[in-house]
Amino acid sequence: MILFAAIRPPSGVIRAVTRMQKGVPGARWSAPEKLHVTVGYFGEVSETLAEELDAELARRPLPSMELTLRGMSHFGRAEPHQIHLKVDPDPALTRLHNHCKRVARELRIPMERRDFRPHLTLAYLKPYPDLERIAEYERKHADTMVGPFLVDQFGLYSSWRQTRGPNRYDLEATYPLVGA
Repeated sequence: MILFAAIRPPSGVIRAVTRMQKGVPGARWSAPEKLHVTVGYFGEVSETLAEELDAELARRPLPSMELTLRGMSHFGRAEPHQIHLKVDPDPALTRLHNHCKRVARELRIPMERRDFRPHLTLAYLKPYPDLERIAEYERKHADTMVGPFLVDQFGLYSSWRQTRGPNRYDLEATYPLVGA
């Protein structure tokens, strides 16, 4: 199964974010129940290793945090393939990401090597998107700020490929984040 650790924003944040999900032709907007901030992507993991991963993620309590979503961006230089809200830098969020990396390393789970750029994906784009519409959308939402909001837990999610439509995400476990 494919596993990742993520923060699920509270319902008020989800409502605010979904109101922004319009105005880009060809965008496949993320469903409200799928909106999250990934803090660790573990990829394909066996069931036995998944149990060890769960135990290790729960082992050390980490601090709670307040996060703010601010400004719009995309991934894909020459051809954007995704639109997202950026997450303001936060030391507690970085510690959580590093915790996920450390656990993965201890269990010999290879994680992505790219830099951690926390974000909340709003939409995936079809090939050859309308670059002008994307730029216009990002300009329109450049000053967007959602939050701050309290994060007092994170979850371990599984991702299941579907024959039709987007992957299904299931929450496998939650881990409390304690006061700072």
